[in-house]
Amino acid sequence: MVEDIRKSERGGNTAYLSIGAWYDVETGHIHLTLPHSGWFHTTVSADEESKRGHPNLYKKLARALKEAGVPGPDVVDPT
Repeated sequence: MVEDIRKSERGGNTAYLSIGAWYDVETGHIHLTLPHSGWFHTTVSADEESKRGHPNLYKKLARALKEAGVPGPDVVDPT
């Protein structure tokens, strides 16, 4: 089985997560999952008033989706 979570080769406090991400055009949310974990699935919204809202992370994930060549929301490029 592929590991979705692994400790950095350099040790220390860093862990690497192999996440899957996709955009749901109907809800406007970006989904994040660790495909082999069986427990990690969450969403991120651009609405800062929402429980799932995190505009900064949403913009960065939207950019990552676009750079990967998959559908994503149209947002202003994060700085």
